[in-house]
Amino acid sequence: MISTPISTEFYLLFSADLESELHHWEVGSFINIGWPDQGLSDQQYEIVEFQSLGKVFRARVTDGNKQGGFLVIFDCPDVVLEQIADQATQQVGFKVIVSSLRCRIDGTVLRSLDYEWYPTPEYAHRPRLLACTVAELFDNIQGASNS
Repeated sequence: MISTPISTEFYLLFSADLESELHHWEVGSFINIGWPDQGLSDQQYEIVEFQSLGKVFRARVTDGNKQGGFLVIFDCPDVVLEQIADQATQQVGFKVIVSSLRCRIDGTVLRSLDYEWYPTPEYAHRPRLLACTVAELFDNIQGASNS
């Protein structure tokens, strides 16, 4: 597992109904996040940044003291998540892994994509770069499976 600070972005992948799950996700709205494998109940976080790329969504959240984040892909099986993490690592130039630690977002249990990130200028480009890369990889995989 990559060692990261509290403000690390946690990237999550899960399958759910796009419209019903995301209609309320926007900057300033709230989302519940928990860690069932650690016995931590859901806590409410405010969304402070939001990026939407097809079926890929990324957000930074805060509880008022610390920040974290997530990236979700709707309708994506775990095996594809593993492929995306491997391919993203090759394309972005930093390690992206699928964590065995599960998270829960608004009641849905998820696996996360993790990577090293710090709130410094040299790491500032990573969240958006990874989200765009993941969206492109997911679209390419979907296109290949549909042909």
